[in-house]
Amino acid sequence: MYQKDETKFRQRTAILIDGQNIYLSAKARGAKPDYSVVIDSMVSREITRAIIYNVSPEGIDQSKFVQFMENLGFEVKSKTPRRLPDGSIKADWDMQIAIDAFSLANKVDVMVILTGDSDFVPLVYALQSKGVKVEIVSFIENTRPELIAAADKYFEVTDQMLIYD
Repeated sequence: MYQKDETKFRQRTAILIDGQNIYLSAKARGAKPDYSVVIDSMVSREITRAIIYNVSPEGIDQSKFVQFMENLGFEVKSKTPRRLPDGSIKADWDMQIAIDAFSLANKVDVMVILTGDSDFVPLVYALQSKGVKVEIVSFIENTRPELIAAADKYFEVTDQMLIYD
């Protein structure tokens, strides 16, 4: 019987990080995300693309963070929040994440999305319909059950993925 040599198969993988969602969830635990652990956990995969979608408030210097992420191999997409007429602040990346994920679907075997936002459930199903396995990595307390159920695999953010101050 033929036995597949797992060491020869490297899954082409894209990693997309909903930066605000992950940052705020980590902050609620009194920590910061350690993205180097995320990259290290993917050693058996061929990372085709890694993107973090960052919210960059005016007046806050994030150059060290951006440099750190770029050194890890991430493309950093940043936007400044905008104030809406009702006074609320908006810096939503959901649409761009969905567009990027769908445009990468033909180039990867697996899409790893770090978010707990259930708005991504339709994206998960759309990617799966194109033959892409979807893995969600998030904080269980901030993740809707329907997102977990939609994913091919779900991984909870653990303390090893966090830096405590």
